[in-house]
Amino acid sequence: MFRLTSKVKIAAGLAAGALTLGAAGAYAAANSNNTVSVTSATPVTVTGGKGTPPTLISLSGKTITVDASAFKNPGDCVSTFAKNRDLALKPASSSTTRISKNYHGKLVSAAVAWCQQFKPATSTSTQTTDSADTSAPSTDSTDSTDSTDTQSGALHGHGHGHGHNPTE
Repeated sequence: MFRLTSKVKIAAGLAAGALTLGAAGAYAAANSNNTVSVTSATPVTVTGGKGTPPTLISLSGKTITVDASAFKNPGDCVSTFAKNRDLALKPASSSTTRISKNYHGKLVSAAVAWCQQFKPATSTSTQTTDSADTSAPSTDSTDSTDSTDTQSGALHGHGHGHGHNPTE
């Protein structure tokens, strides 16, 4: 057969521990409680905007109306939903009011998608192009024959990695 060395014993112990932890993790995932009950939830009204807004509930039972017509940009829209911890996405099942423990993250994710409609319209009439900007390439660029390429300590566009400091 083979000799049981300390390396073999350690490897066997690690394998047994991994199996135990794997089984414990699987049990925890299958039997965990990832939801919370909400007893006094009320519907939230979202007015304005295009398309179907996320279906929301108020966790505290307050009557809340979100006026989407006041949003100036997507950030303003998402910020409104992110600041209010009382809002949550309505659960798919209407018979129970159990929401995920990460309800706020799910709300913000849905808000990001819906709030994209509030991007400001871009106007091309205010943008002008200068013909001198688009003609020839800039003379500030360096080519491979530049004398700095042969200098000791030249950065060669690699940033500040490995302790190189551009001021040295």
